Amino acid sequence: MTHLLNILALIFLVVVNYSCHAPRIMQTVNDAQKLQANEQLFIDRPLKTLLKEIGPEIKLVSVEGKRADGAISYIIFKFTDWEERKKYNLAGKTPLTIIVRIKERFEWNKPREEMFKWTREDAKKYGSLTIASIGVVGETL
Repeated sequence: MTHLLNILALIFLVVVNYSCHAPRIMQTVNDAQKLQANEQLFIDRPLKTLLKEIGPEIKLVSVEGKRADGAISYIIFKFTDWEERKKYNLAGKTPLTIIVRIKERFEWNKPREEMFKWTREDAKKYGSLTIASIGVVGETL
């Protein structure tokens, strides 16, 4: 009887654990448009909220944290590396990109060789920045 109760308790814990982990909005690069469609879930929320919903690896990033003209800051997430980008250029296409406009101005001080890399440390450091809007451009090959 105790063995049966242990098995039932284990099954219950597995079911509860599984149900607590909702799938990410962007499970693949092709799902990027879903982020923009659900933009209201992220507006005025921390960047870390959006990052939790992005499943694919962010391979490159472009950042403008302090614009000289005072315009809004942004972070551009790219899901292709430099070699893959060459293939897109040859095909005359733009790789899928997520543009996140940020309300605050911030410093993006990284060495030149690290400037286009997004790391877990970056996610922690910049995760509290407030999202103003999200845009998605480009396509997949």
